[in-house]
Amino acid sequence: MANPVIEIAKIRLAADVSEDELVAASDRFQNEFLSNQPGYLSRDLVRLGDRGYADIIRWERREAAEAVLTKLSRSPACRDYFSIMDADEGHGPHPILSSYGG
Repeated sequence: MANPVIEIAKIRLAADVSEDELVAASDRFQNEFLSNQPGYLSRDLVRLGDRGYADIIRWERREAAEAVLTKLSRSPACRDYFSIMDADEGHGPHPILSSYGG
């Protein structure tokens, strides 16, 4: 089995978007799109500070993370989620060297 990977997307909210709106859009992205993708393991949305956040997604393998990129533009939930962001500062996938806990 291939090594799992994580995808880390650092994001900044658009000026007129609240954190509650971010979480609602994130929930929709999760429930209507991401949780149905092959190879998806888990995801965390974390606050980094002044309107900055990180979306951290764990995948079974690199190919699963890369395959989802071709589907993003076809999903209304994805478009809505990305539309509230001022910037997407890049992401992985990155190989996991060691993992601790659950």
